Amino acid sequence: MKVNVAVCGRFHYHNYVKYLASLGSLNRFYYSHKRSTGSAALGISKEQAVNLWAKEYLLGIHNRLTRGRLAREMAAWYANLWQAGVLRRWDKCDILHLMLHGTGLEVARRAKREGSVVVAEPVNQHVEAAHAIMEEEREALGLKRTGGLRRVEQRQIEEIEISDFLLAPSRIVRDSFVKRGYDERRTAVLPYGVDIDRFRPHAVRDEPESDRVFRVLCVAQISVRKGHVYLLEAWKRLALPNSELLLIGAISDEMNPILTRYRGLFHHIASVANASLRDYYGRASVSVLPSLEDGFGVTCTEAMACGVPVIVTSSAGTSDVVDHGKDGFVVPARSSEAISDCLERLYRDEELRRGMAAAALTKARSELTWEAYAHNLNAIYRTAMDLH
Repeated sequence: MKVNVAVCGRFHYHNYVKYLASLGSLNRFYYSHKRSTGSAALGISKEQAVNLWAKEYLLGIHNRLTRGRLAREMAAWYANLWQAGVLRRWDKCDILHLMLHGTGLEVARRAKREGSVVVAEPVNQHVEAAHAIMEEEREALGLKRTGGLRRVEQRQIEEIEISDFLLAPSRIVRDSFVKRGYDERRTAVLPYGVDIDRFRPHAVRDEPESDRVFRVLCVAQISVRKGHVYLLEAWKRLALPNSELLLIGAISDEMNPILTRYRGLFHHIASVANASLRDYYGRASVSVLPSLEDGFGVTCTEAMACGVPVIVTSSAGTSDVVDHGKDGFVVPARSSEAISDCLERLYRDEELRRGMAAAALTKARSELTWEAYAHNLNAIYRTAMDLH
């Protein structure tokens, strides 16, 4: 079984391609990242690693020169650039595992012509479902609606239509495609893993009295989709003594006016390197992801691997791996009241917080490793081939 994995960017694939290689399944890994992110960094052979890095550098220059303007309009062009590079370096395979991101339609067509099985992996819900959720929320927040789907989003629909199998990171993602006609028998749900070597608890130590703070952490781009306004409303309502809310993530332009309503309620860090996030998880009492639409939400499993309980919404795919009341809480989306109630319980009950932290760590280390993910994925590949 020869598998080509293709993703226009880095995302999470770099965590498990080495395990696919060790299982003998990986043929080529087509991706786009820094030139320095080569085969040695990925743990695969030079022949297997095909880094089409030009798109990343051109996109970076574009964003610096225009401050992100025309990004939506240019997305399809950058996708075409990457896709052309894949086709130039193409090697025939049994399975094409394609990230469903509107960037690989011609690659999928090439694979289909050659008789390959096309396994499409969406990151989020079906674009029509996600778009409707976001437009509804923008209207509720008094923000400008974005209009119809972009060309790169329309391509996602075309990609899924010619695929043979759907690999989803969560049930909420899978169901959004099934509702739009995808055959559920040709789908599988496989939650993402977590790097348990990078994300692990800090060594036990006596904290100075000054740092015994109830610290709530949210690691996510501050955007409409991530639902920060509901966490901020909950935090405003609670007004807990000796507590802190820390938001880590870039702020989207449309959120800036909304955040002014909560000035002084939270601390903000625009960017933290992934390798340094463990330090912030290690000082957190709880991690919250209040998303309105989220295919998974890897920051939650990172927190769990660091021994931190989580609060996620039922609209985030991570809710599949959270055992409500044991290693975290699952709350309805758009409910500041539910977030507030869970935060207050954890604030007032240290024993509950410690018990959830231990359960979260056990869950991450026993069920959510990338090595286990790769073994499960390999079995899914074989299922997809059998159904073809």
